[in-house]
Amino acid sequence: MNPNKTNLLLAAIALSLVALSCSSLTNAKPAAERGIIEFHGQFNAGDFTTIYNNSGDEFKNATTQQQLNELLSAVLRKLGHVTSTTNISWRTGNFNLVTTVVMQQDTKFENGSATETFTYKVDGDKAVLIGYFINSADLITK
Repeated sequence: MNPNKTNLLLAAIALSLVALSCSSLTNAKPAAERGIIEFHGQFNAGDFTTIYNNSGDEFKNATTQQQLNELLSAVLRKLGHVTSTTNISWRTGNFNLVTTVVMQQDTKFENGSATETFTYKVDGDKAVLIGYFINSADLITK
């Protein structure tokens, strides 16, 4: 193959990968926002099994379904249903062609509040939960 054609082909591949990464980064925040709405809907319905089943392998390697059920049951029992959530901060990243987004939320429940941190892996316009953390004084004191 002609060296110029090889260089042109490599440049085209590199540009395609950059474009793909940028597209994923652009879609990351909206996809994660939809994921949070879905998570809170399932949480309010007590459907913790679906949350677990729809999560990524990274999430499942960090916790069992029983552990998640116990945590979210305690949150629901002590704080009640989610009534609203507001984004505090967010960041996206792309490593080895895997786009992730971390969303930190100020979430109001019926009986208190919490800061929730969601980590999603984004593929196209779909966000898959790979991390969840909740920080709440109300959760501890109630």
